[in-house]
Amino acid sequence: MQPLNKVLGKLIKDVGIEGGVAIAAVRRQWEKTVGEAIALHAYPDTIKGKVLTIIIDTPQWMHHLSFFKGEITDKLKRFDIKDVRFRIGKLPESKSDKSTIIEQDLTESDLRYLENTVRSIKDSELQEKLRKLITHGLKKGRKGRGLK
Repeated sequence: MQPLNKVLGKLIKDVGIEGGVAIAAVRRQWEKTVGEAIALHAYPDTIKGKVLTIIIDTPQWMHHLSFFKGEITDKLKRFDIKDVRFRIGKLPESKSDKSTIIEQDLTESDLRYLENTVRSIKDSELQEKLRKLITHGLKKGRKGRGLK
C-alpha cells in the first residue's frame, strides 16, 4: 500500500492540474514568503515549467524587484520554482485595494485629508506606510474622544 501523498501526487500529475495546485500553494503563502511590502505590489500569476510569472503593478516596482529576482527565486524553491519572470499588470482586487479596508471607518473629511497629505509622495511604499499611520492616528484619536 502506498502513502496517500504519493497517490495524490500521481493523480494530480496524471490529471494535469499540478500547476494549479502549485500556484494555489504559492498564493496561500505569498505574503509570508516575500513580505507585506512586495505582496502589495506583486502577485503570483501562473506557473509553467517550474517558472513562476509574477504580476507587478507598476514599472517602478518591476525595476525594484528585478534587483531581488535571485532572492525571490530562492525563497520560492520550497515550491519547486526554478525561476521567476515579471510582467506589468493589474493585481487582483483583494491585493490592490488593501488600503481601503484600513480606511473604511474614516469620515469623508478624514479621507480627503488623508489623500491630500499622501498625494505628493512619489515612493508608493512610503506613501502606503504613511497612509496606514495617519489612518491609525485618526481612528485612535476618534476613540479617545468617545466616538467610534
